[in-house]
Amino acid sequence: MDDLFLDTFQIKDLDIATKLVKESRTGFLKLFNSSPVCMSITTPERVFVKANKKFMERFQYSEKEIIGRTSTEIGILDKEESKKVGNIIREKGKLTNEIVKCITKNGELVYTISSIELIEINGGNYLMSSFLDITKIIEQQKIIEKQHKEILESINYARHIQNSIFPSKEQIEEILPESFVLAKPKNIVSGDFYWIKKLGNKIFVSACDCTGHGVPGALISIIGFKLLSKFIGEYRFSNPAAILNQLNKEFTVANKRIAATVQEMKDGMDIALCTIDVSTMTMEYAGAYNPIYLVRNGELIQLAVDKIPIHLFTNYTGKEFNNYEIKIERGDTFYLFSDGYADQFGGPKGKKFRYKNFQELILSVHSMPMIEQREIFDRTLEEWKDASGDEQTDDILIVGFKVT
Repeated sequence: MDDLFLDTFQIKDLDIATKLVKESRTGFLKLFNSSPVCMSITTPERVFVKANKKFMERFQYSEKEIIGRTSTEIGILDKEESKKVGNIIREKGKLTNEIVKCITKNGELVYTISSIELIEINGGNYLMSSFLDITKIIEQQKIIEKQHKEILESINYARHIQNSIFPSKEQIEEILPESFVLAKPKNIVSGDFYWIKKLGNKIFVSACDCTGHGVPGALISIIGFKLLSKFIGEYRFSNPAAILNQLNKEFTVANKRIAATVQEMKDGMDIALCTIDVSTMTMEYAGAYNPIYLVRNGELIQLAVDKIPIHLFTNYTGKEFNNYEIKIERGDTFYLFSDGYADQFGGPKGKKFRYKNFQELILSVHSMPMIEQREIFDRTLEEWKDASGDEQTDDILIVGFKVT
């Protein structure tokens, strides 16, 4: 083995050459043996000629047991892993930072980050290999992946629960034949939700945007949905402003319960709510920040609402919502929405879509069938994101319907 480390420099003075060879060999072997990384030297056929102390300790073999044999013969690599390593070396001439599964003498599986380089020693070609043990990291990664899978499965199940609460496409079409809903959660579940109910001659339509998105937003959306249903089902409210005022009051009770155990929460809800009476052709509406767009005779009219927040889990402020009423006409088209669409980043410059563009898009599609409108809104949004490579930044919701 010592012949491997003879110096190949052309030095005339034999004494100096001998000294350099000895120092070079000694220094190399010292570094090789003291390395904290498992290292070995093999022939191009991957027959072991040298291994360092760390290698022996980790794989539990003596030098006598490995010298003159390949890793497959010894059992350090199984046939599949050995083939993988061999193919990479033949293709690239080396192996760089690849994950290689090894096996110790007692059968323990060891994950390594391995690199293999071709080196020349005394005119001969050899393979220098290093194996960094990452078994603990891989084990932790597997635990994290398992936990992530379980969490993902739970959230996906929560999505089914959330979707089962909201009205189905068939139920919506029965109440509003000329309508569409575009709901695109930022994550699997959404903080945006729509609420569509019919009670007697009155149709209730609402688009709600709860604070945040994902699981916290989804939980608040379910609470909001259930309360809105309670107000017309049990309290028999039909006035939109009265419904929103009661919504604020109901959460005062919840806030007092929570404040006794945890810090007061500051979540909220932006909402647009309207009630259509087809027998009188009137519409009442109220809202917290979110406006309602009406398109009539090719003109877009913004129905302004109150800038009063609905503070979920925060003490009721005493401010009351105003109730507005307008006459409606057949052919009127209404749009209720959250801020997710207008605030989405994208386009060639990575900027927000903005309400001006949203209004122009509405005017360009309002006369089309509702199913086509939904497709255009969806496609325009995806193209806007793709133009800059931006991810979706918030939950997105649009509810459109036409008075027939």
